[in-house]
Amino acid sequence: MRRFTKRQTNFKTFLIAALAILLSSCSKKQERLVLWTNNVDFVSFVELYNASQDKARIVARYYDAPTNKLASATVAARPDILAGSYLQTGIEKKVFANLNSLFGKKGPLIRDDFYEPLLKSCSHNEKQYLVPVSYNLPSLVFDSSNYENVLGATMLSFDTIKEISKNYNAKNRAGVYTAMGFGPLWSKDFLYLVFRDKGVFFNVQGQKISYTENMFERSVDFVRDWVNEVNEGVKNEEDFAFKYLYMPFYSQVQNGRCLFSFASSRDLMSLSNDKIRALDFRWICNDGKIQIEDDFVSVGVLSKSKHKGAAKKFILWLLNEKTQRKILERKFKMNLETDSFGIAGGFSSLKSATEKVFPLYYRVMISNTPVADRLAAPQAFPANWERIKKNVVEPYILAACSGDDSKNKSIDERYEDFLASEVK
Repeated sequence: MRRFTKRQTNFKTFLIAALAILLSSCSKKQERLVLWTNNVDFVSFVELYNASQDKARIVARYYDAPTNKLASATVAARPDILAGSYLQTGIEKKVFANLNSLFGKKGPLIRDDFYEPLLKSCSHNEKQYLVPVSYNLPSLVFDSSNYENVLGATMLSFDTIKEISKNYNAKNRAGVYTAMGFGPLWSKDFLYLVFRDKGVFFNVQGQKISYTENMFERSVDFVRDWVNEVNEGVKNEEDFAFKYLYMPFYSQVQNGRCLFSFASSRDLMSLSNDKIRALDFRWICNDGKIQIEDDFVSVGVLSKSKHKGAAKKFILWLLNEKTQRKILERKFKMNLETDSFGIAGGFSSLKSATEKVFPLYYRVMISNTPVADRLAAPQAFPANWERIKKNVVEPYILAACSGDDSKNKSIDERYEDFLASEVK
């Protein structure tokens, strides 16, 4: 009887031990999440996050327009996290979960730590559906030897650009321009910035693109007056660009032919040290505000995700100054600094990271750190806005400003051509 009791006790001990092992293995079982993105840096972020902990494993997949991809995906195939540019339209479609629980007076995320315009662009009805990750700003680049010509301005308004450029202009005896400060027609991206800063709003609805026509006409007049007043006409700007501006933006200002060249912070900060060493730059502003570029990056959790808690932990890990310091440190140690600028291709949405950490790695920022209360966020655009802008909107603006009626198809005709090319 004692033997039987002893065996029974041993068996119970074995069952308890086996159950403990089983429970232990279950507790260590990783949650598996899927992240869709149109920003390749998130592939690297996911790898770093997976290596930093063992409670969850995220798989990253790249799509040009992840929000559009959702429409054709089955519920089972949908991701848990979306990250990248042009995600805001998903807010109205109720794609994303409410992330207000991440923000509080004591954390884990604090609203004052972020750039306010970006946070607002990622919210609706006081609910935070996306969290901004990174952004870029428009700038005018110049050679450091021309510092005195910039009049010590910390930012450049359109009026200041016009004044400085006109003072820099020079002609030969034949009356042909041998130096030109800046021409707005040289860059379609710059023209687009002028129109956005002047209050032109573009809206894509199905097969049509609409815009605020009165502000559009005023912007055309503004650019034409600029071209005529400063550079004495479209032909002068076009001829000068043809002769001298066939090289990359950073080389254009180094031979002294022109004073300014337009560049996104993304392209400027991605230059190697030997190229950027002789350059300086200023942010472009209008009415004291610097327009954040359209394609700022954000991240959100899908409302139908079964792993919301684990997905939020990834966001908290990424939007942390210490994490971002490690990401930049790794980037520069591995000589990846020219592969992609900063965090996800831009300045960090965390003010402390951009103001304190970035200048350690991007020395040209020391005297040109973005000022938080000067930034203005863009409107929400559809997922394929970047292609629409490059192929439809910007060529339409350039044709209108240069007065080339032969090239000035209506914006609807241009959009129809674009849609037809997309189908092919």
